[in-house]
Amino acid sequence: MSNSDPNEDKNLIKVDAATLTAIIVALLLLPLLLTGFIAQ
Repeated sequence: MSNSDPNEDKNLIKVDAATLTAIIVALLLLPLLLTGFIAQ
């Protein structure tokens, strides 16, 4: 890994942040959806 392109690192960090946010939201919503189906 070279330090010649710091912009790539910033882009990777942004993508990782977005991916982590999506995973957290999914983990929070999935149990709610499953509970809703089970409740019915």
